[in-house]
Amino acid sequence: MRWRIFAIAALIAALVGATFILLPAFPFANTTSERITNGSFEEGFGPDGVGLGWQKFDNGGNATYGWYDDTWDPVVWDGDHSQLIEINTFCRGASDPDRYAGIYQTVALVPGATYELKIRGMIRAREGDPVITGLEDPYSYRVQWGYDPTGGTDWKAVTNWVELPWNEVYPRLSPGPMLEYTTQFVAPSSQVTIFIRVWKKWGTPSREIDVNLDGISLVGPAPSDMMAPSIAMEVPDYPAVGQTYSVKVTATNNVGILALRFYDNGTLIGEATHSVGPLSMEREFSWTPATTGDHLLKAEAVDAGGSIASVQKAVHVGDWVEFITNGSFEGGFSADGVGLGWQKFDNGGNATYGWYDDTWTPVVWDGDHSQLIEINTFCRGASDPDRYAGIFQTVEGLTPGATYELSFHGIIRAVEGDPVIAGLEDPYSYQVQWGYDPAGGTDWKAVTNWVDVPWYDVYPRLSPGGFSDYVTSFKAPSERITIFIRLWKKWGTARREVDFNVDGISLKGYK
Repeated sequence: MRWRIFAIAALIAALVGATFILLPAFPFANTTSERITNGSFEEGFGPDGVGLGWQKFDNGGNATYGWYDDTWDPVVWDGDHSQLIEINTFCRGASDPDRYAGIYQTVALVPGATYELKIRGMIRAREGDPVITGLEDPYSYRVQWGYDPTGGTDWKAVTNWVELPWNEVYPRLSPGPMLEYTTQFVAPSSQVTIFIRVWKKWGTPSREIDVNLDGISLVGPAPSDMMAPSIAMEVPDYPAVGQTYSVKVTATNNVGILALRFYDNGTLIGEATHSVGPLSMEREFSWTPATTGDHLLKAEAVDAGGSIASVQKAVHVGDWVEFITNGSFEGGFSADGVGLGWQKFDNGGNATYGWYDDTWTPVVWDGDHSQLIEINTFCRGASDPDRYAGIFQTVEGLTPGATYELSFHGIIRAVEGDPVIAGLEDPYSYQVQWGYDPAGGTDWKAVTNWVDVPWYDVYPRLSPGGFSDYVTSFKAPSERITIFIRLWKKWGTARREVDFNVDGISLKGYK
């Protein structure tokens, strides 16, 4: 009896072992399904006007191209959106023949399986276009499709373009019904790139061709999921509380990414989904940390087969603090007219310099005070070129490698009738610049990174206009740096007075 039990057990073990051995080691076709991502264009558009999941292309030349999210009902096949592609040759004396613009998408297929492609759309042109009025052949504007059998993304490498039999060209503001195109093909490989393009044949100027595409569908067997998604996440190195950052998450897979999710300490911050997943998916999630301290950031990708992959990174969120002392100049001035916490500099020569506490409301950005810096060449027969006067301040406690934001506000003025104000001299005669010493030194002549502030309005001294604003950011090279701001009088002109009011100086960032 016992030998029968052993024999039965051995037989079961052999059958179980055989079951695992016979499992296929290659993808097999699942049920028929949609393979195109966002073919209805209802799942959103990128900032370039192209439907998410799609990429754009054109061949440049003497034409303008555009891609848009079109929500006008007469040019939408279903839902609320269609993809509009435009080729425009207005405002040009001539154009080039054979102008192309289109979209493409790489899809995962089962080699040897048959797929059905459907495209809905319409062609429109400006009212009175020669094609519409019958003065030019109706084949001037065409729509074509083709595919790259290896999944490549170079539309110029496609050799199998097929012309859609869409011969109707409607007036731009009086569109007709959507047209439909259906075809079938056998998948040559596991990844194929579908291209759809608009073709303007002739080099005619003053034309606008609008093609709306919608309801793009590719139906057939879906490949099986043989691997987990690959995922990557890019996070800021030195995030600060209350500031908004972009966290880029990218994932790829052989069958498509259905969802990307981003978490902060286990709380879902953002999610991006597709009903049919693209093979590669990238999203930038907006993240504003609400608390300082350690945060665990996590990104998660879900593919079409249900596999989940994740990546995580620990970051420390610091405070967002102000590093400039008395940048509003409301904290008082020293006896030499320079705001407390600041020091002054100039390069002497044939000019007079002044620093003052200015309380005249039109030249104060906020509060009751601003810093006035003056270069004066009156009462002189001549002057020297390149006269400088400015202020500086050394700040400490920065984190090397972290990004900091510098901002300030100012007004440049000159005496009424100054040739710059009258337009008799170039507006760049009086310039504001800033720079920094990466080691915290106080010699302004050692600064090598001066940046021109793009303020080109020079107002009459007694009739100032509005303040100009300046914002920039840079990575701290060290823990201690010195910020310099200077007024530059370029030419050696006599009998000039240049007044520069600066206020609201701020240097904020991670601590």
